[in-house]
Amino acid sequence: MEAILQRELQIMKLTPDMRMLDAGCGTGAVTRKIAQHISPGEAVGIDIDPLFLENAKTLAMNEGIENIRFEHGNVDSLSYEDGYFDGAYCRLVLMHVNDPVHTVRELARVTKRGGFVAVSDNDDGVVISYPDAPKFQRLWRLYGQRARERGVNRYIGRELYSIFSEAGLKSIQVFPFPLYATQEDPAVVRGLVSIPMQIIALSKDDMVGGGWFTEGEYQEMVEEVEETLSHPGGFAMGMSFFAVGVK
Repeated sequence: MEAILQRELQIMKLTPDMRMLDAGCGTGAVTRKIAQHISPGEAVGIDIDPLFLENAKTLAMNEGIENIRFEHGNVDSLSYEDGYFDGAYCRLVLMHVNDPVHTVRELARVTKRGGFVAVSDNDDGVVISYPDAPKFQRLWRLYGQRARERGVNRYIGRELYSIFSEAGLKSIQVFPFPLYATQEDPAVVRGLVSIPMQIIALSKDDMVGGGWFTEGEYQEMVEEVEETLSHPGGFAMGMSFFAVGVK
């Protein structure tokens, strides 16, 4: 993920003296990197969660980053005037909003003409492994369907071009970034696979109770994944997408 983030920062072509928005900044990990790239320009991180913002402020202060500020805000209703920022960025946010086209339009509204909007998000439909794990793939698809019912689009990566186009952005570029690991480093393979496994595990009670799958099917999936992870030729891959458009 660190390598992908560095590539995203390169694609945005950040320069000193820019004013950048990180919308849905969480604890500000990316905001702090942006601030370092645009110094002495200003990085502004917003989030709807006050606890995240307090952590973000503390971490930035501890690292001695001064060209940064964090404010409470909603990505769908930004408090900034039109054209306030040189660029707007959001990471792993768009999948959670009710109307992604509206969200991107709002990011574009606060971006100056000629500036850019950039979005990084995942697409859980691009998850593969060797050996194949059909039980895992089935439960992972079911989880994606359940998430969609709850307003979370786990497949939004493939939709970014369409969303940006409908939002009125120009010169749109979409970059697919594979996240993969092999048995050259078994710990990395296990770490990559553990992410969807943890997500399924956290939702297991809800999904079993809702009749999406049974406890037995869940246990069969866990055994199948362990076999995949122990295979000497084991391989796993997921995919994230990065879209950039010009206002």
